[in-house]
Amino acid sequence: MKRRQQGLTLIELLVALALTALLGVLLSALVNGWLSVRERLTQEPQASPVLNFCLALERRFDTTVLRQLSEQRLPLAMNWLDWQPKELQLQWVALSAWPAVEGGSRLQRQRLSYDRRGERLLLETSSDLYAAGQPRWQLREQLEHVAAPTYSFRQGGQWLAWPSTERSQPDRGVRLEFLRDGAPYVCTFALPWGRT
Repeated sequence: MKRRQQGLTLIELLVALALTALLGVLLSALVNGWLSVRERLTQEPQASPVLNFCLALERRFDTTVLRQLSEQRLPLAMNWLDWQPKELQLQWVALSAWPAVEGGSRLQRQRLSYDRRGERLLLETSSDLYAAGQPRWQLREQLEHVAAPTYSFRQGGQWLAWPSTERSQPDRGVRLEFLRDGAPYVCTFALPWGRT
């Protein structure tokens, strides 16, 4: 006659307690990690403006297109990126998610420039693709307390100081480096035709 076992053995009870304790430790570590991330996000407002500005730039670079532009009724050189180093200014054309109130086109000129006097980076747009005069720029985003911005452009596996002028071999990325309140920041953007 076989004896039927009723209840749990001591070993089974100890294993069940150990698993329960392990699950409790893992759950408390998860909750503790979530609370520390939440606390960091609420205590570091300095990182948020930089992140917001770089995300706005990324959206603009993601939809870059090649279009002929003109100013004062004269055609401009047709490039993917128009870099003007003396003004620390980069221009390009992109599809815009912003409402196209000033002209009805989703294609807009984009301008990233540095205001030396105000120590700020400016992201502006204009619907004047074929401007009879100077294009009218609208400020979309700005980042204040910025110093020493530098730009570089990804070509052939290296970062260079000038964008490519060949339409068939456009740059694969743009990198913006700057100081904000003395802290260094780098924003790197992969251009749509440079992604693999």
